[in-house]
Amino acid sequence: MKLMYSDLNKFFEYGLKLKSTKRAGWISKVGVNDPESVADHSYSMCLICMVLSDLLGLKTEKILKMAILHDLAESIIGDYMPDEIGKKSKYDLEHSAMELILQSVPASVRTEYHKIWDEYSQNRTRSANFVHMVDKLDLAMQAKEYETDYPKHLLAQFIHTSRKVLKSKNTFPIMLEILNTLK
Repeated sequence: MKLMYSDLNKFFEYGLKLKSTKRAGWISKVGVNDPESVADHSYSMCLICMVLSDLLGLKTEKILKMAILHDLAESIIGDYMPDEIGKKSKYDLEHSAMELILQSVPASVRTEYHKIWDEYSQNRTRSANFVHMVDKLDLAMQAKEYETDYPKHLLAQFIHTSRKVLKSKNTFPIMLEILNTLK
């Protein structure tokens, strides 16, 4: 099958759309005027994943691909907050969106990307759990960033949730240690 650059452009457009897809929780629960976009969040996660994955001896290339893909479906469905939609409904929407998005890349990489996204969404492997935990660490770090301009009591819920998840899983203690050093 001949590589169709128009298909690749469509794939890249999904990524570009994440630049204008705002993270819903910051708007709804805190009232942040100009919140981070999903692309901002994904970049921050990639940076955290890269360093921590290297330090922990994980498969960094795979981890980075997972971090890049983890919220790509939101370019179609938007950013839902956890209490806004059921887990099954969200998974079904994301799965359908990713099926459509991945049709835009050649089959030679589509299978790998689909496998990595499925692994993340099922969260049954050490790599997937790592990326999920980085997602929580990034959430807390972003909440701390917003504390200079927004009420701490509104942001505390994000930090509390992140701390609770990182403590309960305790698979990667370094993340809780980093969270504990945030000012």
